[in-house]
Amino acid sequence: DAGLYEQKLTASADRLDALRLIPLTVNAIHLAKGVSVVGLKPNQEHLYRYCLCTGLVDKPIYERADTPRRGHGRLEERTYSCFGLNPLALALRWRDSGMATCIRVNRIRQKLDGTHRSEDISYFISNTQPTTQTEADELFDAIRQHWRIEVMHYQRDVTLSEDALKTGNASVSRLMSSLRTLTINLLVLPTL
Repeated sequence: DAGLYEQKLTASADRLDALRLIPLTVNAIHLAKGVSVVGLKPNQEHLYRYCLCTGLVDKPIYERADTPRRGHGRLEERTYSCFGLNPLALALRWRDSGMATCIRVNRIRQKLDGTHRSEDISYFISNTQPTTQTEADELFDAIRQHWRIEVMHYQRDVTLSEDALKTGNASVSRLMSSLRTLTINLLVLPTL
C-alpha cells in the first residue's frame, strides 16, 4: 500500500544522520517493521566502498534529476540514483538491518558569475527497496527534506550561537529556543 509506505517513510525521515548508522539502531528499526534512510560516510569503510562500487558498476533501478535551483548566489543541480544491495555482500553485523537500497545523491553547485564550481556525492542506505518511481521519489524527497532540517540547525548553531549558551535552567533554555525559532521564522518570511 503506497500510503502505508509513505507513512512509514515520513515517520523515519528524521533518522537520516550518519551517526545513526550503527547495527543496533538500524536493526531495531527494521525488526520493528519501520523504514529507515540513513546517511553513509566513509568511516563505515567496507559498506561505503561497496556502495561506491555498486554506483559505478550497476545500472540504477530508479533515477531522478531535479530542476536546477537558484539561490544564495549559486545554481544547484541534484540528481538521485538508487541501487539494489545484495544482503550476502554485507558484513554479518548488518544481517538484521534489512539493507536493501543504496541511494547516491550528486549535487553540482556553480556560482552565478561562473567563477566557482563544486561537486558533492553523498550516499544513503535504506531498508526498503522501491518498486515504483513514486516510491523511489519518496526516498529522494526524504533525503532532500533532511537537508532542509540540517540548514535550520546550522542557522541555530552557527548564526544564532545556540550552543554557546550554557544554562542549567530549563525555563531559560526553552525561552531562548523559542526566541531563536521566532527569529529564524521572521527572517525567512516573504516580505508582504
